[in-house]
Amino acid sequence: MFRIVPLTPIFRRGSPKPAGKHRKAATGRQPRNRAHFGIIALLPCAVPGCGAHPVHVAHIRFACVLEGAAHTGKGMKPEDWRVLPLCPTHHTEGPDAQHRMNEEVFWTSHGINPYALARALWNLSGSIEAMRFLVTHAPQVFPARRDR
Repeated sequence: MFRIVPLTPIFRRGSPKPAGKHRKAATGRQPRNRAHFGIIALLPCAVPGCGAHPVHVAHIRFACVLEGAAHTGKGMKPEDWRVLPLCPTHHTEGPDAQHRMNEEVFWTSHGINPYALARALWNLSGSIEAMRFLVTHAPQVFPARRDR
């Protein structure tokens, strides 16, 4: 019979860190798709009836099991496909801006399923006219889920 010493990896809390020059920097950052972000910035605001320009590239942060999107914490950026165009008023500055209220309520109140729209924009990235059509007709093409 053998004895497991309390300092073996089984008993250590957290992830073991290799020592010395072989240790990799664990920043958790992933490379960004700047081309897709640039195309999103060319689109009008996704809020129905707004259509303002210029826009911010707004990340969708709330978790959605049905869409396979995990929650992202403060200081973390979601995957590159989870972005939509929002004017500054609807993104950060207005009284009912995305960052000033529950994000899921924000999108539901505007009648849009943000994850479906974001995936479609990601899949069509580069076809600006098709992307512009989807953004301007988002409530009809990607209605918000009311079953939550």
